[in-house]
Amino acid sequence: MIRLTVSALVLALMTSTAVQAQDAVGAPPEQTRFKAQVYEPVQHDPATTQALARFNNDRYAMFIHWGIYAQAGGVIRGKRFYGASEWLMQRSKTPSAEYLALAEEFNPVDFDAKAWIRTIKAAGFRYVVITAKHHDGFAMFKSAASKHNIVDGTRFGRDPLKELAEAAKAEGVGLGFYYSQYQDWTEPNGGGNDWEFDPKKTDFDSYFNTKVVPQVTELLTNYGPLREIWFDTPGPMAPEYSKRLRELVKKLQPDCLLNSRIGNGLGDYSSPSDSEVPPASLVHGGDWESVFTHNRSWGYSAFDNDFKSTDTLIELLATSASRGGNFMLNMGPDGRGRFPEGAQSRLLKVGDWLKVNGESIYGTTRSPLPQTPWGVATQRGTRLYLHVLDRPADGVIRVPGLTEAVTKVTLLAGGAALSFKQGDGLAITLPKDPTPSDDLVIAVDTREPVAARRDQGAVLSPVYGRQPLDVADAVLSEGVKLEAVKTQLSVDDTRKYYTVVGLDDPAKSIAWTVQVERPGDYHIDLQYSATAAQAGREGVVEMNDQKRAFGVVETGKIERRKPVFLAFQPVGILHFDKPGRYTVAIRPQTAGQELFSVRALYLTPAN
Repeated sequence: MIRLTVSALVLALMTSTAVQAQDAVGAPPEQTRFKAQVYEPVQHDPATTQALARFNNDRYAMFIHWGIYAQAGGVIRGKRFYGASEWLMQRSKTPSAEYLALAEEFNPVDFDAKAWIRTIKAAGFRYVVITAKHHDGFAMFKSAASKHNIVDGTRFGRDPLKELAEAAKAEGVGLGFYYSQYQDWTEPNGGGNDWEFDPKKTDFDSYFNTKVVPQVTELLTNYGPLREIWFDTPGPMAPEYSKRLRELVKKLQPDCLLNSRIGNGLGDYSSPSDSEVPPASLVHGGDWESVFTHNRSWGYSAFDNDFKSTDTLIELLATSASRGGNFMLNMGPDGRGRFPEGAQSRLLKVGDWLKVNGESIYGTTRSPLPQTPWGVATQRGTRLYLHVLDRPADGVIRVPGLTEAVTKVTLLAGGAALSFKQGDGLAITLPKDPTPSDDLVIAVDTREPVAARRDQGAVLSPVYGRQPLDVADAVLSEGVKLEAVKTQLSVDDTRKYYTVVGLDDPAKSIAWTVQVERPGDYHIDLQYSATAAQAGREGVVEMNDQKRAFGVVETGKIERRKPVFLAFQPVGILHFDKPGRYTVAIRPQTAGQELFSVRALYLTPAN
């Protein structure tokens, strides 16, 4: 049986949940190719620098999508709309008057701000961001700028954001607000509603001045200190508007952070595409926050209980922290103001795990280690935390190349000492007892901080099973460039994966370093897409004098809003005759068309 290792599982997690991804850069809706973002350190003013230090210390945040769309729960005019329920108005092309009638029914009588915040705190979240206004234009707070708000436009008649601000302050939980600055489907001059309003007649400047600026001002002046304003989908918004928003926020609250979705490169930190943890090889530093939803919708859906498991949530949190980023997890309360039980129970289990293992997440820095087949690592000074997400078959965790003197190795939960050996690396014997979760955390204490060593490459051994070599981690020859592809890898799942362009000549290649712990045979599989023009092209996977040829098959055109088929093609076997480092490469056999759009090469023990 093929074992799905942690690296393969993380790759799958980032391409499996069906959600409607929201662009950070306002790209055209049919664009599929994007420049791969590299995360680098950025200089900031003192107030922002201090706020980012707190942001990076927190590591774990809750996102809440809540609006009158929760009343519909993904159903309108008797029809179910699967996927993102908060996009219900746009997806159903519902006229504004009909959609806003939901406000007449919306009465979240079970909303309890104190209970929400207590749950959020118990789940281990350090701050929470809630939708103040989503793309439907309906404000979930008292606003003088528009009658379409929860206080004036519903029977509820209360300001939940005011109540949340008071409860969060009392419990020491940070608070931020989401605000859709460009899209506003119920405003004739807002963006996004082309089924009801003529885009050519839109006066966006009027909308921006009479609604956006006043409402953002209200949020920054009526609810106390905010951790951040979480902007979204700037679309074609001109730089002057992003600049004005930034100036407004920093004037009223200098230490309030802005995510990159403010647009035009004016954010304080990066917000990758929805459901994306950036590849470790692209993170060279900087501040960022991955954002996932708990099920397949961001707003409440009455028929979607496909909530991520506790172990999956812990893995995403640990993986984000290991790469130096924060993890934000979304949940959509229902029309009565209740958290879905299936989501809440899992969140509280993550909170229980964090009560024991939070030291390995909060306030940590990114891993100094290369890709490891058993899991990920975080660091705090002279303590290294090893998150064992995929237990090796022989029960031994190996960290090749770790030469800093190790003084102690213990389980973080309970503090039991573990047996270890150190030579040209570190080998730790795991306890035989089963662990309560898939993430067993080992604390490794060293005399000096472990230095960064991220060039080792994937580790191969029969005890680890199949290992993916992701294109984002490859060394690219001259003329070959990394790109991100945005498409649907499963139904309603629009997100990014990475590939290369320029692989069109035998002189060009992509290559990976692998560290072979145990020699033997390893089976090759390729995952890629290819057009009709690329079908029949031939390539080769090579390692030293071993060459394994393959022919490219057509998988179809890549489109943004339709599922794409990625071929999983067996190629052959490579034999590694002794332990050590090797280079595995792919190149075309002849010059011509692009070879294909490759996503990953997999190596599986084949002894």
